[in-house]
Amino acid sequence: MLLFIAAFLIITRVILLIMGIEESTILNDSYLLGSSLNENPGMIISNSISAGPLYVFFYGLLTFLFNSSVLVSVVVSTILVFIQALIFNSTLQRNAAFEENTYLPGILYALILSSNQEFLFLSPALMANTFLLLAMDKILVHLKFRGSEENILTTGFLLGLGALCYAPYFIFLIFAIIIYVIYSGTLVRRYFLMTYGFVFSFLIFWIYYLYSGQGGVFLGDYFSGLFQINEMDSGVINELLLIFGLPLFLSVLSGAQSFQGVGLINHQILIQRMMLWMLIFAFVIFRLDNQLTLLTAQTIIIPLTFFSTQFLLTRGKRWVAEIVFFLLVVSSITFLFTP
Repeated sequence: MLLFIAAFLIITRVILLIMGIEESTILNDSYLLGSSLNENPGMIISNSISAGPLYVFFYGLLTFLFNSSVLVSVVVSTILVFIQALIFNSTLQRNAAFEENTYLPGILYALILSSNQEFLFLSPALMANTFLLLAMDKILVHLKFRGSEENILTTGFLLGLGALCYAPYFIFLIFAIIIYVIYSGTLVRRYFLMTYGFVFSFLIFWIYYLYSGQGGVFLGDYFSGLFQINEMDSGVINELLLIFGLPLFLSVLSGAQSFQGVGLINHQILIQRMMLWMLIFAFVIFRLDNQLTLLTAQTIIIPLTFFSTQFLLTRGKRWVAEIVFFLLVVSSITFLFTP
């Protein structure tokens, strides 16, 4: 199945590259950020795509090595999607999130992230999802085994790296604290330890900019942009509903049918509730991004994938699941190849 996911990602991207992909706004904005960083390495670079300094540094490296390249952006994003699908699937398998071990979550994750040409390019939210998924794995380990203090510290550090890629992910520190408070009864000092891990990731960049005389500007620029509420563009909302309408509908049905917890073990119920919280926080991020675009929805794909998988696996009639999966495949590919 891993080969299937890799083959699907590669084939769709190669076909589109041969056909010709229009340069996306995110590609141009990212290139400008990378170029500005390379020209003025110690300066703070404000931007309108909610990109954090880690993303800016990474894209600065890509710009330095490859200049403005559609191919490089597509290749890097494809690799990230594959890695994320693998992490997500492995995490759910290790935690026995479903009644059966399956690669369906990884397949659906790659499928949904291939439902629009905008998703083919590297973006702050896509890069941040890698760290969010790694942190999610640590959170589930703690919920199941009451993980060590090292686990708590690492969780905070990973969430901080995610926020350094994509500024609105700052609120996922609150998400982790809520999960621990409600479902784990973690010792109070461990919340401070996780917060320290989160802050430590920021200290790395703050010290760098402090050395360049931009320490205060770094903090001011990051947090001033974080709390700007964007305007809801009806055109973008309609496009989001069109592309994510079916997974969202499946998620609503799955939640309505399974949140009673019938036939589930306690840890499976905890995973469901954590995903519901993640879905809520993902909707909050819709308002925190400087500009609401299709790329903002890359956050919501994680819980949508989980609940869509749950819907498919809990169908009593297998042919129903097969038809719905076929519709997901067809709609995703149709949206991808439709300009």
